[in-house]
Amino acid sequence: MVGRLLTFVNTHRVIKAERLLRGSNLEVEVIPTPKDISSECGMSLVVKEGEFQRALDILAEAGVEVVSVHEWKRE
Repeated sequence: MVGRLLTFVNTHRVIKAERLLRGSNLEVEVIPTPKDISSECGMSLVVKEGEFQRALDILAEAGVEVVSVHEWKRE
């Protein structure tokens, strides 16, 4: 999937974000956080490129803070 990788402060936030985004019919994937990006939380979400801004808006409205955003392309 080509998109954006979103990191969060902890696993609880990843799960909450996944539930919110899937509930809004967005395509998301939970993946292990690459070590070169962060060692804080072991899970991240990947959001399709075309749904990225909508995902950020949904998370902001729900008060779910995204720690960082990275371009993502699965090889």
